[in-house]
Amino acid sequence: MKTISLTIDLKSFCLGALTVAAVLLMANKPTGEPAQQNQPGWPTQRYQAVVNKDTRTIIIDTQTGRFLIERPAAVGLPGWAPVDFEEQYKKR
Repeated sequence: MKTISLTIDLKSFCLGALTVAAVLLMANKPTGEPAQQNQPGWPTQRYQAVVNKDTRTIIIDTQTGRFLIERPAAVGLPGWAPVDFEEQYKKR
């Protein structure tokens, strides 16, 4: 039976190492510019959601005071009712 011997020269080893390094660098390339919402000067957390298992979901626009209230599902489809905070406050 013949024994298998593996020999590799320095040139082939370096070429393989460079190829692996190039593939890894290309695979881990950063996406470039970060999202615009993270830029300085952009409003953060403008919309906030209030979720509770016992109540309906509310999505609030913190700049305008308007919000959406989830209506009970009719025929399995959820609905949203737009409401203005100032209008609701005047009714009380």
